[in-house]
Order: sequence, then C-alpha cells, then structure tokens
Amino acid sequence: MKTKIRTAALLLALTLLLGFTSCVRDADENLPEGMKLATAAGADFRLYIPTSWNVNTAYGVSGGYATLSAQSTVSVTKHEITAEMEAQMQSDLQEKAQIETQTDGTGEEVDRTGELRIDWFWSNHCFPTLQELSLGGSLAEVDAKTQDLLNKYNAWRYHWKGIVDGAELHFLQVITEKDSAFYLFSFIAEKDQYTSHLSNVELILDNFIFADPYYPDDYVKDLDANAEAPDGMKLASNNDVAYNFYVPESWTVNLDEEIFSAYFEGDRSSVSVVPYMPNTESMSVGEYFALCEEMMKNTTTADGYELLSKTEGVDLGGRVATAYVYRYTVGGTEYRYKQVVAAYKSMIYSLTYTATPEHFDEHLSDVDAMIDVFEFH
Repeated sequence: MKTKIRTAALLLALTLLLGFTSCVRDADENLPEGMKLATAAGADFRLYIPTSWNVNTAYGVSGGYATLSAQSTVSVTKHEITAEMEAQMQSDLQEKAQIETQTDGTGEEVDRTGELRIDWFWSNHCFPTLQELSLGGSLAEVDAKTQDLLNKYNAWRYHWKGIVDGAELHFLQVITEKDSAFYLFSFIAEKDQYTSHLSNVELILDNFIFADPYYPDDYVKDLDANAEAPDGMKLASNNDVAYNFYVPESWTVNLDEEIFSAYFEGDRSSVSVVPYMPNTESMSVGEYFALCEEMMKNTTTADGYELLSKTEGVDLGGRVATAYVYRYTVGGTEYRYKQVVAAYKSMIYSLTYTATPEHFDEHLSDVDAMIDVFEFH
C-alpha cells in the first residue's frame, strides 16, 4: 500500500498544473477546537482534520491521513468546469429523465439539488478512475448515493469499494458544484480503517467551509535570493536537495509547496523537479516512466494519453537522461508535457514542463535553458 501511495503522489506531482490567485497571506482565525488546517496554499476553502491526523499538502493538494501504515486518507480537490465539459454535460443530460426538477418560470427545467450535474461529473470523472484502480470486477456500490450538504451547498454522497493491491478499499466521495467548479471530497481507506475513522471523517465534513483563497503566514521553503546563477536566471532550489534548479528571471518561483517549481505568470505554464525513491534495489529510467505511463492511462479516458516523442541521451546535470513529450487529459482538460528523467545516487529525478497545447511551444526555449544549466551536487 505504501508503494501505491508513493505512486499516487508521483502522478499527482507529475500532472500538477500550478494555478495561482492574488490574495493576502493570513492566519486561519476559524480553526475548530481539536482540529488543524490541512489546506493547500491557494485553495478557496478550508479543510480541517483532527489534531491526531497528519497533514499532507506537499504537492499542492489539500489533504491528510490518519496513519501511514494503512490507507486512510482524505482530500479535497477543485475541478473547474471547462467549456468542453459544460457542452458535453448539457448534451448528455438532455437524454436523461429530469429527476426532482421544477420550472423556473420560463419553461426551463431546473435541477434543484444538483443531482444530474453532480452525477454526470461523478460518472464521467470519478467512477472511471475508481474502476481503473480496482481489480477487474471488484468495484461495487456499498450504499446508494444520497443527498448531502457541503458547507450548506447541495451535495451528493457516493460510497463504493474495490480491491486494490490485494486489499479491500472503501471510497467515500462527496461532491458539490459552486461557482463553475465541482468540489470533490474523498475519503479512501482499507475496510477496518474506514469503519474506525468514519466518525472523524463526518467531523471533517461538518467543519469544511468555503472561503477566500488561503495562503499561510510563512512560506513552506526558503530560497537564497542572492545565490549565484547563470546570466538571466535565478536559483529555484536550496540546499535541502541534491541539485541546483535554475529558472529564467521572468518566471515566478513557487514557495508554497515542498516540491521545487516555477511558473510563467502569463499563462500558468510550469516546470517542477520531483525526486522519487524506488522501493527496489534499482530502477531504470525506462521502468520509472513505464510506471508513470501506467498511472496516467489508468486515470484518464481511453484516448486521454499519448506519447508523442522519446529522446534518449539527453544531458541533465551530467547524467544521461531521457526526454518524453506527451499529451495527457486531466479533469477534462488536455495538457502537454515534456518530462526529462535521470537517475542519480539511487534516486530518480524528473524535470517536468506542463502547459496547455496552445502555449507549449512558446516556452520550450526557456525549458531547454533550464535543462542545460541544471546541476546535481
């Protein structure tokens, strides 16, 4: 199970497209008694977990876990409704019977509880992921979906189970729609963990609130603004890692996540460096990327992933690396990636560039410059 958790974190870091909102950095004044904040920087809500739980926001996703020895995690993610998603949803829902609807005075039917739209999102974006993660034929509904509330917003609750890595996992998901986005709360736990932690999860749900984008008082990491760097570039890493990661001065370094990354403010294109510790004595670059590929194929649509090119013999900090360019669809939105992977001192390192298709080529020269001056030490 630890391997599955590490793999999921790996994919999450790989597919992260950094989004940033201007806001004031402030302390949380609404902390419930006996709970602590598990909200990632920039999230427009507050997720609180019991003080006995562990916060996990390292990769920019709000969440935490009860214990590391067995799967017992909670998370909240926001999924923007793109124009393509809205069009497909409207088309699909026209073919469905309207349940619990009323007219709004203009003859248009209104989905009073959000059931139709939320169920469409769950069926098209959540269920396929659970199906791919679970052993074939093992995914089953535990409880029929029920109406719920998430911070006073109409929501729907789904409870399913499946066999993952030989263990029975329970998936509890609560979804609401607000301001052109779906918000997905997930509790994933092994059978016994699900039962023992369900009361805490209900407490977490009861204390969840929507709010202005959150930023903590202090940054997660510190950088030396006066560190030496190649002309026109700046250091985007520190001595906590075994490499020097430089980015153009025009890029903004993200200080609110544990991974080292930077983004181009104009269009949110990003570059990150993610280390990975194999759970075997050795792992090749090819084996590592095969793991990434498997996870991506399992978490997108049938045609949502495609490897566009593979270039071997790339230099990354003096190590022989391989560059992979591919397209991958996340939450209904397609992105382009250039992932450069190298092995160094029993670790695998990925420098990954992420952009929307229309902006991908614009920043390739900057990304290539980052690759050229990258250093291991």
